[in-house]
Amino acid sequence: PQAAGRPGSPPAPAWGAARPCPSPAFRRSGHFGVVKRCRERSTGTFYAAKFVKTRRCRGSRLGLERAQVEREVAILRQLDHPNIMRLHDLFASRAEMVLVLEL
Repeated sequence: PQAAGRPGSPPAPAWGAARPCPSPAFRRSGHFGVVKRCRERSTGTFYAAKFVKTRRCRGSRLGLERAQVEREVAILRQLDHPNIMRLHDLFASRAEMVLVLEL
């Protein structure tokens, strides 16, 4: 898994530090994925985990191109505004990318 963070910030926690909460009360779905509430085990802090499906091949219509998600991540890393959710962490697999955002 890949981890993301802001320049000068401490290294991101290892995979598994933030897990989706069992409560379905905070679950939003869209065309390309879902957003679930998750909690960082070490601190107990809650975050929003955005699970984005990525395309397996160029011809597929399911999911987003990996480059599109990476562009969103690059933009989120540069932004620092009180009305925009900050990117806390990033996990990637072949089928999806998970953006962990502050609530």
